[in-house]
Amino acid sequence: MLGQKIREIREQKGLSQKQLAGEEMTRAYISLIEKGRAIPSSRMLRIIAKRLGKPVEYFLGNESEVSGVQEEITEALLDKAQLRFNEEDYDSCIRMTKHLLTLTRSDQVKTEAYLLIIKSYNRSKQYSKAFEYGESSEFLFTRSGDRKLLTLFYLEMGKAAIYMESYVQARKLYQQAYTYSSKLKNLQDEHIASLTFLATSHLELGEVQQAIEIYIKAEEEAKMAGNLEVYGEIAMGLGKAYFRADPMSSESLYWTKKAVDCLKQGDSESYVFALHNLAVIMLNSNEKKEALRLLHDCASIYDERNMPDKKASILEEISKLHLEEGQTEEAEQVCKTAIRLLDITDNGVQRARLYRLMGAIYHEQTNTELAYFFLRMSYDLLKRLNAGSEAESSYKLLELSERKDAMGYYDYNQYLK
Repeated sequence: MLGQKIREIREQKGLSQKQLAGEEMTRAYISLIEKGRAIPSSRMLRIIAKRLGKPVEYFLGNESEVSGVQEEITEALLDKAQLRFNEEDYDSCIRMTKHLLTLTRSDQVKTEAYLLIIKSYNRSKQYSKAFEYGESSEFLFTRSGDRKLLTLFYLEMGKAAIYMESYVQARKLYQQAYTYSSKLKNLQDEHIASLTFLATSHLELGEVQQAIEIYIKAEEEAKMAGNLEVYGEIAMGLGKAYFRADPMSSESLYWTKKAVDCLKQGDSESYVFALHNLAVIMLNSNEKKEALRLLHDCASIYDERNMPDKKASILEEISKLHLEEGQTEEAEQVCKTAIRLLDITDNGVQRARLYRLMGAIYHEQTNTELAYFFLRMSYDLLKRLNAGSEAESSYKLLELSERKDAMGYYDYNQYLK
């Protein structure tokens, strides 16, 4: 029996359960393994075997020599696949791990192989593939009882869901990651990530107050961890959440400026996103000259990085400025350019926001039929995406557009933010 063998060798070595657990596991987890109530993953078993000075095969029972050789082959292949992943050669990693799945009978090895496949698909932006493989292998992760593997699995699944704009599912998955990473020192980074992305999921669903509360909890933990980039990401989320709650709030400006400072110091690629958010806040504070400069700087960076959906978001702000100044033709052309950019890399919420803006532009041009058409498309799309507050804004505009008296810019400006 696996657990009994581990206990016998541990006691012979004079090690406590806490010493055997080290930083990777908990004493309670070792206790469960020794009682036969949990099965260690392949990675955890390798760590245990190394600490006890025994080969992995010793703990796997009376396996034949052929079976032992097979185990060595699959372990070597798993290590090689991990190396390919580290080298960002995701296609090779996926091929190796899929081949590995046909060779091994070990659930532990299969679990680690599936995690590599899911991570590789996510890194190569094939999110639906990542989600598909995750759904088919979830039972293996659950059965493993390895909290680190479970946390990493749900973080990756949450990432796939959020990029697929399946925000309700993302919220559920990040909640799972948060649960499994709780109260484990060796999962502190993953715990903070779980909180951060859980808050982001709430924000995308329009659950602004819940998002703020969770971001604040993440901020408190990240402050102690001392990672500038992680702290900056959380501060950026808080800035966005406070802006959604009240575009004129001082908290929004405070946290966004803090995000800009932290991400700049941390030399993070997310620095441009924080600058982008700062520009939007400054527009609402009538600091238009400086805001436009920042927006153009951000647009150039998005061009360099080939991020058309982010560039479309910049053009949305510029189009709104033209609309505010009564330049409806210019506003229309810029907004259409932004919509065309989404043909390259689509973003459902961003597309719906642009449709909403087009509806407002056509209403200003007294083209009521097109105004209604675009506002209806915006609302329907946001409802399908479960984007709560965004859908509500489009619905409010839809109602305003049907009023018999004229709807002016200041009637609908609040719903375009």
